Amino acid sequence: AGAKQTDGARESIEALAGGVAEAAQAATQIAASSQQQLVGMDQVAAAMESIKQASAQNVASAKQLETAARNLNELGQRLKQMVERYKV
Repeated sequence: AGAKQTDGARESIEALAGGVAEAAQAATQIAASSQQQLVGMDQVAAAMESIKQASAQNVASAKQLETAARNLNELGQRLKQMVERYKV
């Protein structure tokens, strides 16, 4: 009877040890996956910052182009007025 109880206890302990090993492996995989997600989120954040900077540069360039176009228009108007003064 004692041998059967010992065998039963041994089998239970082996099954429990196997379950613990599987749980530990799953926890390791979850930790690795979480780390990969963290790296991915950092990359997304860096990409978003780059997009933000590029957008700000585009806005600044658009304002410069607007100013240049306005200046060219004013210059064209002045030249037109000067030409009209000297028409024969």
